[in-house]
Amino acid sequence: MGKKTDNKYHRFGEILVRKSASNVRAVDEALAVQKAELEAGKNPRKIGIILAERKLLDRLTIRDILQEQKLLRGTSHKFKIDLRDEGGIALLSLKGRLDEKTAEPLTKVLEKLMNRGFARVAIDATELAYLDSRGFSCFISYVDESRARGGDLKFFGLSAEAEVLLKTLGLHRFLQVFENKHQTVVAFDLPIDEYMSQGALGEYVSSSKSRLFHLSYCATAQKMDESSKVYFESKWNARENGKKECQKCKP
Repeated sequence: MGKKTDNKYHRFGEILVRKSASNVRAVDEALAVQKAELEAGKNPRKIGIILAERKLLDRLTIRDILQEQKLLRGTSHKFKIDLRDEGGIALLSLKGRLDEKTAEPLTKVLEKLMNRGFARVAIDATELAYLDSRGFSCFISYVDESRARGGDLKFFGLSAEAEVLLKTLGLHRFLQVFENKHQTVVAFDLPIDEYMSQGALGEYVSSSKSRLFHLSYCATAQKMDESSKVYFESKWNARENGKKECQKCKP
């Protein structure tokens, strides 16, 4: 017999409240509507639909909650990559959980794309159930490489949590993120001077006044005085000079 799971963390309404996406009163009212529809012999609407119709919840949040339900039930842990050529743009559709343990297959695919001359890469994160800082880090060097070749690596369909992480890491100033595939594909024909001017993402930087070193996009590095900045060719070079990794950007 399989292991019994604790369903309370899988319930849509409880996840909403836990993530502060809604309040208990709104969820209880939606449940009351469900119950009334059921008692009337109707096919009851989903809680998310009821809240959305009352303009208490947006569709993007509904999608994120449904993905979290899949993750918690263990149905979205396996990481999958689907690769398609969209008119010279490499479209990578990612599914499941992307973290330090699952990043290696993606790194290999990105390396192959660069070797085959694909400088324009679109990352579809619509069905990505989980993404952490280690998962983001595997994209960094390929953003620099693709831009050096006249292309870019762009994202669409990121969850609300992933976008918050993007801003926490300071990556939102460097990476282009869109809502859907159409916006992303069109953007490849537009200049990205604003992002290119921020410098290379893979640079390692420290301050003459600090014992830590950072990736260039780290919020701490962005606040450093230019006159005190010290750059390193690699993280090993930084360590040789007595520097330790920043625990925020984790170079």
